[in-house]
Parts: sequence; C-alpha cells; structure tokens
Amino acid sequence: MPSAKSASMQSKAYDFIKRKITMCEYAPNQMLSEAVLQEELGFSRTPVREAIGRLEQEGLLKVFPKRGIVVSGFTISDISKIFEVRRLVEPYALRNYGSRLDLAEVARFSEIFHSHMQSNECEYTEFYQLDDQFHSLLVSVLENEYLRDLYSRIQTQNIRLRVMSGQFIESRLQRTMAEHAEIADACMEKNWERAAIAMAKHLQYSEESSLATLLKSRSNTSII
Repeated sequence: MPSAKSASMQSKAYDFIKRKITMCEYAPNQMLSEAVLQEELGFSRTPVREAIGRLEQEGLLKVFPKRGIVVSGFTISDISKIFEVRRLVEPYALRNYGSRLDLAEVARFSEIFHSHMQSNECEYTEFYQLDDQFHSLLVSVLENEYLRDLYSRIQTQNIRLRVMSGQFIESRLQRTMAEHAEIADACMEKNWERAAIAMAKHLQYSEESSLATLLKSRSNTSII
C-alpha cells in the first residue's frame, strides 16, 4: 500500500500533467519525455509513471514502449462523438430541467458575457474558465446521474477543443460570448425551449469551429 507521501506526489504529478494537457500547453500529438516530466515536477520516477498510467487510461496520453509518450490528438470522428454527447445532454437539460437553475447565478453569467461583448476584452484563461463553469452549471440540474457521468467523461476533451479553437480562430471567443449571452438571456426569461434552441445552435457553431481548427492545424502541424 503506497504511503501518504507517495500518494500525494502521484496526485500532484497527475494534476500537473493533466492541467498542461487540458490547456494545450502540452499540445495534441506532442511527444513527452518521462525524464523531462520528472525534472519539471522535481519528483522521482514512480509517481510520474503512475500519473502517466492514469492519464493513459483516461485517453489523454498514449504510451509506446521503448518509443515514448504522446499527447492524444483528435480525429474528425472524435469531435463528432464529443458533440453528439453534448447535443444529447445540454439542450435536453435546458428543456426538461431548466426550471431548477439558480437564476441569480445565470444572471451573473449573463452580465459577464454582455460586459465582455461590449469591451471586446477577455483573457484567454478567464474565458475558458467561464465557458466551462457556465456549461457545468447548466448540466448540473440534471437529475439523471448517468447523464451527468456521461457528460463528465468528455469534459476535459471539451476544454481542450475550446482552447484549440481559441488559439486557431481568434474571432471564436467573441462569438462564443454572444452565443452564451443568448442562452443565458433565454434562461432568465424562463423560455426553456428558446434556451435549448440557442444551445443547439451554439453547439453546431462550436463543432464547426473545432473541425475547422483540426483542418487548419493539419495544414501546419498535424494534431491527430
């Protein structure tokens, strides 16, 4: 049984590497070195290797014996599957459980979105946090824990796609703010059908941006 110290180091290594992957600081298809990761973290081989194993199980890393470690990329099929789940879950949550939302919290997001639309300024990191928090809030009202679990399985990949799209398509961030504002405003009016339709449109545009990002990146450095 691992000691508390080794378990803590493994957890810290896992969190560190996962955050770097999620925010695309370790880019899709990038080769990673176990030795370099140990040096970055200041840890021994064991906790880093255990963290790599966990991330491999989650599909974020690919480990090739005697060849190295690669950050998992995306294919057109991956993107289609991720957005298929999102289309099944997010508009459904609004249509059927929107009335359970904390409208004071929705109003807070609406104010932020409209403010950023007018100022045309938003830090990338702040944007990704807002994006994730807003969608998580909307899905949190689901009573069906199986749907929540299904959504949680794609959450990290969602963030990676958002970061990638923001890096390759600068206008996407501003358009997303407007799309989010439309969803939030419909929720404030308690018009759940309009909110669900606005969400479906947002997911369509997001999927198109993700596919465009994939194709654009292929013309530079492949990410698959």
